[in-house]
Amino acid sequence: MGKRGRMCSDLFPDLLECSSSSSGATLSTSSWNDDIDRLSELPDVLRLHILSLLPLKSAIRTGVLSSRWRGLWTHRWPDPSSLFLSSHSSSLIFPKLAAAAVVEEDAFVSSTNHCLLKRGRRRIDSFVLSFHQGQVLQSDLKQWLDYAAACSVEDFHLHVLPAEPVTASASLSRRNSNVNRRRNASSVSFHFPMESLLLTRLSLRGIHLSAANSASTRLEILTLHSVTLSEAALRKVVAACPVLRYLDIRRCKELRRIQISASGPHLRSLTVVDCPKATELVVTSAPGLRSFRFCGTFLSKYSIENAKRLEEVYFTSAGPNLSLPNSNWVTCFEQLANVTVHTLCSHALQYIAVRGAGTIGPTRSLYQLEELQLLMLMMSDSNLNDVFAFLKLYQCPVLERLFVEFPTCTLDQHVVNYMEIADEEPPREYLDKLKTIKIRNYKGHYNEMRLVQFLLAKATNLSSLIIIAPRENFEKEYSKDPSDWLRSLHMQFSLFQKVSESAQICFSECDIDGIQPTHSEAFFKF
Repeated sequence: MGKRGRMCSDLFPDLLECSSSSSGATLSTSSWNDDIDRLSELPDVLRLHILSLLPLKSAIRTGVLSSRWRGLWTHRWPDPSSLFLSSHSSSLIFPKLAAAAVVEEDAFVSSTNHCLLKRGRRRIDSFVLSFHQGQVLQSDLKQWLDYAAACSVEDFHLHVLPAEPVTASASLSRRNSNVNRRRNASSVSFHFPMESLLLTRLSLRGIHLSAANSASTRLEILTLHSVTLSEAALRKVVAACPVLRYLDIRRCKELRRIQISASGPHLRSLTVVDCPKATELVVTSAPGLRSFRFCGTFLSKYSIENAKRLEEVYFTSAGPNLSLPNSNWVTCFEQLANVTVHTLCSHALQYIAVRGAGTIGPTRSLYQLEELQLLMLMMSDSNLNDVFAFLKLYQCPVLERLFVEFPTCTLDQHVVNYMEIADEEPPREYLDKLKTIKIRNYKGHYNEMRLVQFLLAKATNLSSLIIIAPRENFEKEYSKDPSDWLRSLHMQFSLFQKVSESAQICFSECDIDGIQPTHSEAFFKF
């Protein structure tokens, strides 16, 4: 069997079984060899017929076979299998889709109905429906949801954006009247689950969500953004998704208690971002959970069953806290024995430094931690002491990559210690495995230099230190000749002692795309 034949049989084991066409043509592994690409030489009709028998994910993966297969999956149905219907031109950025319709809001409903009627009830792989609040009545939305379900949609996005102000104009009075009629109606709602038997990915935004008491779906990816739902509705939704793998909850302002239970063994990733009224997070019956990402104010209670199995954790506070609220977060943190990628903000470091010593036992170690990212909202003396306290409380014997992001403010928050309060002593242990350090927003302030000095003195096998130092941060100090920023950096770092003589120091005024943390900023932009 040729190389391409082996690739096909490995990636798509059931491809041969569904390769017969109406003319009786068949494929066999003996027809592939190293010299002739029989698979790509198939007629378009036969190749499209094969794709029509495959699930969406398998159909997309056929693009690796050859250039003739690449993108062919988008044409596996007579009409476009992907629809993007939007009432506004400045909509969210979605993947490139096969069909698009952007219309004015007063004609959106009629245009959408005409588009769907003309298309007919044919299979849909991906369907994006986006409009402003008040533009669509509940009856119109229900009709479109029924259509998507009848077409066995696999990837469905329903995004309702905030209402736009209506301009007063005599020529638009009739149009505004129709818009106001819709806006006076109640906000649109979505009843879970959707009837589509093939639905595997669902993204909802700006709607009211209710759920049935009992149902079972094939849903694998669920994103809830600015969705109004109750604690009970969330529990029902999760319980109805036995094969759910990714759950993303963002800016659900009315959600007070986030309880994830009966989610089945497949749930691997949970993301919770900016749910301001939430006070508790309880995760049970999720033995496969490996990724937990949280951004928001500290909750009073965290309970994650089998937290010791987490491999990737992102934990940051949404804004400055004047005082540390009561929370059991440190108790939950001490269970992260197997985490390999970890992101912490300066507030979390403060929690660990202040309450960690009294809560956690004397011997602690993050044995599996390979990548650490520290997001410093401030860089005062106490913040630097918190970093030192963390590295003293937790040994990181296999840490290889360290990312530090300093605050964007240009003021140096170092204050002379007139009260002679003792600073936190830097850790004595060396960071023997640390090979890469990347520091963003470096301004050359006192505490920033102290942290860099410490890292250079402890990373015995460091290979590269990348310093992102925006030029404008040095213009005030070098106003006569701003180009001296690079010379000043070299002068500063020439005074630092490096324990690793082979370490290369790279300076740049803009970020380097090649080396990025696992938890990048792009993930949290939605």
